[in-house]
Amino acid sequence: MDIDHSVYFYTYSTIAQTLAGSFGFLVAAVVFRLQAISSRVDQFAEQVLQTSPADAARLRDIRVSGDWSRLISLQAGGNQYNPRLSQDENELMDLQFQQLRHGVLLLSRIKTALFASLYSTGPVILFAIAAMPITHFYLDPHHPLAVTLLTACILAAGYCLWSYFRLMLHVFVN
Repeated sequence: MDIDHSVYFYTYSTIAQTLAGSFGFLVAAVVFRLQAISSRVDQFAEQVLQTSPADAARLRDIRVSGDWSRLISLQAGGNQYNPRLSQDENELMDLQFQQLRHGVLLLSRIKTALFASLYSTGPVILFAIAAMPITHFYLDPHHPLAVTLLTACILAAGYCLWSYFRLMLHVFVN
Protein backbone atom coordinates (compact mmCIF):
# COMPACT_ATOMS: atom_id res chain seq x y z
CA MET A 1 0.00 0.00 0.00
CA ASP A 2 1.38 3.36 -1.01
CA ILE A 3 0.89 6.28 1.39
CA ASP A 4 1.69 9.80 0.35
CA HIS A 5 3.18 12.40 2.70
CA SER A 6 0.22 14.65 2.00
CA VAL A 7 -2.07 12.25 3.89
CA TYR A 8 -0.17 13.03 7.09
CA PHE A 9 -0.04 16.73 6.32
CA TYR A 10 -3.77 17.03 5.68
CA THR A 11 -4.67 14.90 8.68
CA TYR A 12 -2.57 17.00 11.05
CA SER A 13 -3.92 20.18 9.46
CA THR A 14 -7.51 18.98 9.85
CA ILE A 15 -6.92 18.07 13.49
CA ALA A 16 -5.43 21.49 14.29
CA GLN A 17 -8.20 23.37 12.48
CA THR A 18 -10.97 21.27 13.99
CA LEU A 19 -9.67 21.74 17.52
CA ALA A 20 -9.13 25.47 17.05
CA GLY A 21 -12.62 25.99 15.63
CA SER A 22 -14.28 23.75 18.20
CA PHE A 23 -12.47 25.45 21.06
CA GLY A 24 -13.48 28.87 19.73
CA PHE A 25 -17.12 27.80 19.63
CA LEU A 26 -16.80 26.26 23.08
CA VAL A 27 -15.40 29.46 24.57
CA ALA A 28 -18.13 31.57 22.97
CA ALA A 29 -20.89 29.29 24.27
CA VAL A 30 -19.38 28.97 27.73
CA VAL A 31 -18.76 32.71 28.13
CA PHE A 32 -22.36 33.39 27.08
CA ARG A 33 -23.58 30.91 29.68
CA LEU A 34 -21.20 32.23 32.35
CA GLN A 35 -22.69 35.70 31.91
CA ALA A 36 -26.20 34.33 32.34
CA ILE A 37 -25.23 32.37 35.46
CA SER A 38 -23.34 35.34 36.88
CA SER A 39 -26.36 37.58 36.35
CA ARG A 40 -28.59 35.04 38.06
CA VAL A 41 -26.15 34.74 40.97
CA ASP A 42 -26.17 38.51 41.35
CA GLN A 43 -29.98 38.53 41.44
CA PHE A 44 -30.06 35.80 44.09
CA ALA A 45 -27.45 37.67 46.11
CA GLU A 46 -29.55 40.84 46.01
CA GLN A 47 -32.65 38.94 47.12
CA VAL A 48 -30.77 37.28 49.96
CA LEU A 49 -29.30 40.59 51.08
CA GLN A 50 -32.73 42.23 51.20
CA THR A 51 -33.94 39.72 53.79
CA SER A 52 -30.71 38.76 55.54
CA PRO A 53 -30.41 39.48 59.27
CA ALA A 54 -26.64 39.92 58.83
CA ASP A 55 -24.85 43.27 58.49
CA ALA A 56 -26.45 44.57 55.29
CA ALA A 57 -23.85 47.26 54.54
CA ARG A 58 -20.97 44.82 54.82
CA LEU A 59 -22.72 42.21 52.69
CA ARG A 60 -23.53 44.83 50.03
CA ASP A 61 -19.88 45.88 49.87
CA ILE A 62 -18.86 42.26 49.41
CA ARG A 63 -21.56 41.78 46.75
CA VAL A 64 -20.33 44.82 44.81
CA SER A 65 -16.78 43.43 44.89
CA GLY A 66 -18.04 40.11 43.51
CA ASP A 67 -16.43 38.04 46.26
CA TRP A 68 -19.16 35.42 46.27
CA SER A 69 -17.36 32.89 48.46
CA ARG A 70 -16.88 35.47 51.21
CA LEU A 71 -20.51 36.58 50.96
CA ILE A 72 -21.67 32.98 51.21
CA SER A 73 -19.43 32.22 54.18
CA LEU A 74 -20.62 35.33 56.06
CA GLN A 75 -24.26 34.56 55.34
CA ALA A 76 -23.88 30.87 56.19
CA GLY A 77 -21.82 31.60 59.30
CA GLY A 78 -24.44 33.90 60.76
CA ASN A 79 -27.94 33.15 61.82
CA GLN A 80 -29.95 32.84 58.63
CA TYR A 81 -33.26 33.11 60.43
CA ASN A 82 -34.68 36.63 60.33
CA PRO A 83 -37.22 37.20 63.14
CA ARG A 84 -38.80 40.11 61.21
CA LEU A 85 -39.93 37.72 58.48
CA SER A 86 -42.58 35.02 58.45
CA GLN A 87 -41.68 31.34 58.30
CA ASP A 88 -42.47 31.24 54.56
CA GLU A 89 -40.30 34.28 53.88
CA ASN A 90 -37.43 32.73 55.84
CA GLU A 91 -37.79 29.53 53.84
CA LEU A 92 -37.77 31.55 50.61
CA MET A 93 -34.61 33.36 51.76
CA ASP A 94 -32.99 30.00 52.52
CA LEU A 95 -33.99 28.67 49.09
CA GLN A 96 -32.53 31.74 47.41
CA PHE A 97 -29.35 31.32 49.45
CA GLN A 98 -29.06 27.69 48.34
CA GLN A 99 -29.56 28.77 44.72
CA LEU A 100 -26.86 31.40 45.21
CA ARG A 101 -24.46 28.75 46.54
CA HIS A 102 -25.30 26.42 43.66
CA GLY A 103 -24.73 29.18 41.09
CA VAL A 104 -21.37 30.15 42.59
CA LEU A 105 -20.27 26.51 42.67
CA LEU A 106 -21.38 26.06 39.06
CA LEU A 107 -19.42 29.17 37.98
CA SER A 108 -16.31 27.81 39.66
CA ARG A 109 -16.64 24.36 38.10
CA ILE A 110 -17.26 25.73 34.62
CA LYS A 111 -14.25 28.06 34.79
CA THR A 112 -12.03 25.21 36.00
CA ALA A 113 -13.25 22.91 33.23
CA LEU A 114 -12.74 25.62 30.61
CA PHE A 115 -9.14 26.16 31.70
CA ALA A 116 -8.57 22.39 31.69
CA SER A 117 -9.87 22.27 28.11
CA LEU A 118 -7.53 25.09 27.15
CA TYR A 119 -4.53 23.33 28.67
CA SER A 120 -5.34 20.10 26.84
CA THR A 121 -6.15 21.76 23.50
CA GLY A 122 -3.08 23.98 23.15
CA PRO A 123 -0.49 21.20 23.25
CA VAL A 124 -2.45 19.02 20.83
CA ILE A 125 -2.71 21.86 18.29
CA LEU A 126 0.98 22.67 18.69
CA PHE A 127 1.87 18.99 18.34
CA ALA A 128 -0.18 18.71 15.14
CA ILE A 129 1.46 21.81 13.68
CA ALA A 130 4.95 20.61 14.64
CA ALA A 131 4.33 17.09 13.35
CA MET A 132 3.43 18.31 9.85
CA PRO A 133 6.98 19.17 8.74
CA ILE A 134 8.56 16.39 10.82
CA THR A 135 6.61 13.65 9.07
CA HIS A 136 6.94 15.30 5.68
CA PHE A 137 10.67 16.00 5.67
CA TYR A 138 12.18 13.50 8.10
CA LEU A 139 10.04 10.38 8.21
CA ASP A 140 9.00 7.90 5.58
CA PRO A 141 5.19 7.55 5.50
CA HIS A 142 5.55 3.85 6.38
CA HIS A 143 7.90 4.46 9.30
CA PRO A 144 6.40 3.21 12.60
CA LEU A 145 7.21 6.51 14.31
CA ALA A 146 5.17 8.45 11.72
CA VAL A 147 2.20 6.16 12.28
CA THR A 148 2.62 6.34 16.06
CA LEU A 149 2.78 10.15 16.06
CA LEU A 150 -0.34 10.40 13.93
CA THR A 151 -2.22 7.88 16.08
CA ALA A 152 -1.24 9.70 19.27
CA CYS A 153 -2.38 13.01 17.81
CA ILE A 154 -5.72 11.55 16.73
CA LEU A 155 -6.31 10.03 20.17
CA ALA A 156 -5.37 13.28 21.93
CA ALA A 157 -7.69 15.24 19.64
CA GLY A 158 -10.46 12.76 20.38
CA TYR A 159 -9.89 13.29 24.10
CA CYS A 160 -10.10 17.07 23.63
CA LEU A 161 -13.36 16.79 21.71
CA TRP A 162 -14.74 14.45 24.38
CA SER A 163 -13.82 16.98 27.09
CA TYR A 164 -15.57 19.73 25.08
CA PHE A 165 -18.69 17.59 24.88
CA ARG A 166 -18.63 16.93 28.63
CA LEU A 167 -18.13 20.62 29.36
CA MET A 168 -21.02 21.60 27.09
CA LEU A 169 -23.27 19.09 28.83
CA HIS A 170 -22.19 20.41 32.22
CA VAL A 171 -22.75 24.01 31.16
CA PHE A 172 -26.14 23.66 29.53
CA VAL A 173 -27.71 20.87 31.57
CA ASN A 174 -27.13 22.50 34.97
